[in-house]
Amino acid sequence: MKILFISIHQQDIGECKRAPTDISGTGARYLSSYLKDKGHKTNILFLAKSYAREENEKELKQINDLISKLKPDLIGFSFMSVHFFRAKKITKAIKREFNIPIIWGGIHSTIKPADCLDYADIVCVGEGELALEQLVDSRLVKKNNDLDIQGLWYKKNGQVIDKGAAPLLENIDNLPYPDYDLEDHYIIHEHRLVPLTEEILVQYYPASKGDHRLTASRGCPHACAYCCNSAYRIMYKGAHFRRRAVEGLIDEMLTIKNQFSFVKSFKIMDDVFTANSANWLRDFGRRYKEKINLPFYCLVSPLTIDGEKLKILVDAGLNIVQMGLQSGSDRISKDIYLRNVTSQRFLEAMQLLESYGDKLKILLDVIVDNPYEKEEDVLDSIKTLNQLKKGFNLGVYSLAFYPGTILYERAVKEKILSDSEEYLSKEFHVFKHNYLNKLIYLIPRLRAERVEKFINKRQNLFVKLYLELLFFIYIRKNKIPVWLLRVLSKLKRIFKKIL
Repeated sequence: MKILFISIHQQDIGECKRAPTDISGTGARYLSSYLKDKGHKTNILFLAKSYAREENEKELKQINDLISKLKPDLIGFSFMSVHFFRAKKITKAIKREFNIPIIWGGIHSTIKPADCLDYADIVCVGEGELALEQLVDSRLVKKNNDLDIQGLWYKKNGQVIDKGAAPLLENIDNLPYPDYDLEDHYIIHEHRLVPLTEEILVQYYPASKGDHRLTASRGCPHACAYCCNSAYRIMYKGAHFRRRAVEGLIDEMLTIKNQFSFVKSFKIMDDVFTANSANWLRDFGRRYKEKINLPFYCLVSPLTIDGEKLKILVDAGLNIVQMGLQSGSDRISKDIYLRNVTSQRFLEAMQLLESYGDKLKILLDVIVDNPYEKEEDVLDSIKTLNQLKKGFNLGVYSLAFYPGTILYERAVKEKILSDSEEYLSKEFHVFKHNYLNKLIYLIPRLRAERVEKFINKRQNLFVKLYLELLFFIYIRKNKIPVWLLRVLSKLKRIFKKIL
């Protein structure tokens, strides 16, 4: 069979500059390579748009022209909730011209399958490899009323047929590597649908720095209440974390390194890379240094990082590490987020990271705009961050409530949400510009004693104006005319002396 995958992404542009362009498209690439390995013909179309933008009529026509050319037997969509409206619009445009079955997959389809069936013919709930293999092998794509495949939902006589969750792959080492065969890939680049060449691909790498994204596991050992992994744990009735063997991971990295000369580092996108044992990481570190020997990035958690693991990773080439505080309030962390990470545990983990000085760039995450938070909870986050050595980068994220997660279900039950479908259009990289959020954003740029003054004098109008000025300068620095920046800098010095 011939299958066209459409992988929807967001571009690094405008107000969402901190959300890097990324067409790593892990889901679509894994499914494509898996079906190719089974003898099927696949293509992937990557669609990257800036936030809140949708494909225009000219682009929709180009998509349909590609479908006319490829003549696929099945079209599969992979996307996140924030791209729902784009998937809906593209699907409608395709259905106006073709009678080709369309299947939706990805996290949004998994958490809202019944709603998705208002547009797609089939919806895959959970991991797609085994379910999709059965679908294309059975040749039942064009008569989905006869489907009896676990994880593939559809409608029969207008009624949703619930087929549960697709089975998990027990051994993910058996999977072929994600599909980077460029001759089978397309992209809408500068409003034109063109073959995806290496010259174009490099422009869509995260921040265009040659950072190649890949994963060493599936699932997450944690179950934070706001995260989709809590929904997966409920759906699969327990832990769904599976790790790859070191040998296969290193071989995939080596394959990519040899294929793309522009790759200068690797981003290991596992939710918690340090969930692996010290022995596993030691084996990884030894092989990585020997065969890859490039800088790499990974995510860690305060509950899984320790001195031994960190030394192994830094010695192997780790130069950027990301860790979540999320909240400096122990009440929020434990009772609302179900993280069981105290502020003290976070500070101890930070001391380990800080001990490597300039050798290790530290990225931290904090969540704001939480309706469960009181002012004292937000102040706890500020005070926790203010204890850190300067030099870290801080990502400030607005809390989004995703269906299926523990926090979403709680918020609906307790009538906390004013709009239960806000998640469909909410960009979590854009936070509310209130006083305390602005102060959180500015913490890495301010001395600790100045942050304390902003806390203690937060009701003072003059102080509020000063903070507003600082925030404006830092967030708009590259867009402010030189003459205006000079004026604002003078004002800043005046405010600083008075404060």
